[in-house]
Amino acid sequence: MAKFLFVLSRGPEDATRAVRALFLAKVAANKGHEVTVFLLDDAVYWTNLGLAEKVRIPTGDAMLDQIRELQAKGARFLVCKPCADARLISGDDLAPGFEIGVAGALIDLAVESKVFSF
Repeated sequence: MAKFLFVLSRGPEDATRAVRALFLAKVAANKGHEVTVFLLDDAVYWTNLGLAEKVRIPTGDAMLDQIRELQAKGARFLVCKPCADARLISGDDLAPGFEIGVAGALIDLAVESKVFSF
């Protein structure tokens, strides 16, 4: 199976695009592919599951459902450290299943993965 990297920079200001990105990541995971989601810029806000729980897009898809289903399939969620720091989110603030990542890890993942950017 292939490795897929979904790079998401969209936060609550563009919830439809953000949910759609995770929906597509879920499709890849459901097909048995290895999936990593790298959250950067305003997408780091999705680590707040209380916020994610309130987001449902016009198609009916909910952000929290996408996150939970991806986690259940073993997808990895990395959170850009400087992006989180700039938004006063620390590693201790992250919900279970999210971990801090850095630019070097993003590049390493991109080298070995098929990359989608949203």
